[in-house]
Amino acid sequence: MSDCVEVAITSDSSDQLWSCCVWDVRTGTHLISYKGGGAAGARTLATISDQYILTGNMVKPMLHIWPINRHEAIATRFILPGRPTAVAVSPDGAYCVVAVQETINVYQMATGAMLATISRHYQTVNVIRFTDDGTHFLSAGHDGMVLVWSLSQVVRVFQKQSFSAFYSFSDHALPVTDLYVGKGGMKALFCSVSSDRTCKIYDLSSGSMLLNLVFQEPLSSVTMDTLESNVFVGTNEGPIYSFSLLSPPRTKEYHVDRKQQHKNVFLGHKKAVTCLSVSIDGETLLSGGADENVFLWHSKSRQQLRMIPHKGVITNAQFMLTPKAMFDQEIKPRLQFQPFQKMVYSSEKIDDLVVEVDVKDNVRESVTYKGLDNTSSNTNGGNVSNQQDEIIKLKKEIQHLKSINKEMFEYTIKNVLQNS
Repeated sequence: MSDCVEVAITSDSSDQLWSCCVWDVRTGTHLISYKGGGAAGARTLATISDQYILTGNMVKPMLHIWPINRHEAIATRFILPGRPTAVAVSPDGAYCVVAVQETINVYQMATGAMLATISRHYQTVNVIRFTDDGTHFLSAGHDGMVLVWSLSQVVRVFQKQSFSAFYSFSDHALPVTDLYVGKGGMKALFCSVSSDRTCKIYDLSSGSMLLNLVFQEPLSSVTMDTLESNVFVGTNEGPIYSFSLLSPPRTKEYHVDRKQQHKNVFLGHKKAVTCLSVSIDGETLLSGGADENVFLWHSKSRQQLRMIPHKGVITNAQFMLTPKAMFDQEIKPRLQFQPFQKMVYSSEKIDDLVVEVDVKDNVRESVTYKGLDNTSSNTNGGNVSNQQDEIIKLKKEIQHLKSINKEMFEYTIKNVLQNS
């Protein structure tokens, strides 16, 4: 049992020991590992409501899901149209967005239904990020584009008209390698880095670019601290730059000189920095690289605190608050999942979707109808008849509520969202 507030979860490209592993950031000791899912692809690791760990396979068209307190993955197979290149799960755990090359598929986790397919990128999608309120998600790829999508518009199954991105940014000349989305929903800041040596900071509420940082080497990863006062940028050559936003430059474009910024550089990685994450208190920076090492840094002094060696290129490395159920084997996760569908679910069949719910034994006993079996006596005949009539009434009421809900949804889409 770990008593630390935050843990680090990492994965590498080797698949020799585990698919992904959780570490104690104070001691560098391994706490729990998740096995049997193959090597996790870059930026395909996510948590589902602090109850499950999800990764995308690096070489196979599959997703793997583990209960947060189990070494073995669940038996359900999540087959995809192709090898996942980026994966993100909504904060509430209801939707999973998967990129397969340049195509983005949106799945409903509880039913496995494919609710939408997006084909707006021209080349492979590298990264997908949700806003912290789950209303929008961002996608970026090799085509240099960053697109912002409204989740409600993407999954609106009762409307057949086409949808477009909420925002479309084409400011990068080369592939976008990483994204970071801050706090505040659509009022947040977000950063994008690219092989064109630039880190761009945008305001989601206005869709405008606030600052363009130009470096001397291609960039591979980016993150910000909790207060969004410092930007940490990883490069293809190994150095990690820290840039303070408390006193931003007066010009919209600022060229970062490596010699002038030597006091704000983290030196340790020998190859490209593939992952960056900052602890919730802003004191510790976590970095993973192509040199097969994960480093923990003191963010203010830039001193290296600890090195955690791996067996392959680091594909995912991030901080997360320690889930309550992670080290309690007696807790059983409540969520249920269905295999992913191969085709987009049509609006005519949306009412046929079935959500499986894990019902406790005492609840199941309370709803068991007596006298429904063939061995029941005639004294229960009246009860059976009354119960069947009640069931019929309830079914009619459910259908009536469905029709009202559908009308309300159509009215909302037509009169509210289109006018906003």
